[in-house]
Amino acid sequence: MTRIRIGFVGAGGIAGLHASKLSTIPEVEIASVADIVYDKAKSFSEKYGGRPYNDWREMYRCERLDAVWICIPPYAHTDEVEEAAENGIHVFVEKPIALTLEKAESMRRAVEGGGVISWVGYHFRQAYSIRRCKNVLDESGPIGIVLGRWWGGIVGDPKHWWWKKELSGGQIVEQATHIFDLARFLIGDVSRIYAELTKSMFTDISDLTIEDAAAVILRFRSGAIGVITNTCGANPQAHKVEMDIVARKAHIEIRGTKKASIYRVDGVEEVTSLNDPYLDEDLKFIGAIIGRGVSEVPISEGVKTLKLTLAALEAYERKSPIEIE
Repeated sequence: MTRIRIGFVGAGGIAGLHASKLSTIPEVEIASVADIVYDKAKSFSEKYGGRPYNDWREMYRCERLDAVWICIPPYAHTDEVEEAAENGIHVFVEKPIALTLEKAESMRRAVEGGGVISWVGYHFRQAYSIRRCKNVLDESGPIGIVLGRWWGGIVGDPKHWWWKKELSGGQIVEQATHIFDLARFLIGDVSRIYAELTKSMFTDISDLTIEDAAAVILRFRSGAIGVITNTCGANPQAHKVEMDIVARKAHIEIRGTKKASIYRVDGVEEVTSLNDPYLDEDLKFIGAIIGRGVSEVPISEGVKTLKLTLAALEAYERKSPIEIE
């Protein structure tokens, strides 16, 4: 049986989530983990296996890796993707892949030039309910309008990198990116975008430098129009991660990665996802490495979604719509 030796860059929560899934795949061997906080790497290795490092460059030098899961905050990206590609190591990278388009393009060029397989962690695409909706939309005629929401709360405490725009990119770039990527996946690419951002609810919290609410208007190349809103001020009992889509022959309601309702003239189809989208994306990436399929979310997709979210921020700064090539 083929054994895929993998390493981790980053030993935080999302790395642990992937490691728990990968540990169930017979073809996988967790060989190593690197984190700038060595104790985190050590705890990770004690739980999931592999040798701990506090420097990913040393890990790349010392380990024979087939693939690496890069699970670090957006501000922390340096050259770990590029050097992995140079060493022939396949790359799974969590979203968002960077904070600037220049860095994202550098990653894309390295991966494509190095001939390695890449995958970006937009796990919503793997939910059965969402894939069912995509199949229905493909046969439901033109799409007219799209409404997406990421309404959640503040992450962590004032010391958390998520609070700082220069570290996280803000909620649009770091969290609502899932909704923007889902819109691209289901409806297609965007030709024009405009945005309004505000910090109106938490003006008394100076440590929070990201937007606390935003609304983005999108014009899709297909002619459809959309609105995506996000906030970190939602009541914990009323968090919403969802999307509504109206097409000529179907009205779709997506609720997270578990539920979807599909309304058509002949009735309503209720869809419940029983699959684990994190496990499925990991399984498919491993499958692509060993020749049982291709990457469904290559790094070029991560570049396109990042470009969309950064364009929203630019449109707000310019106070005018942005045309997207």
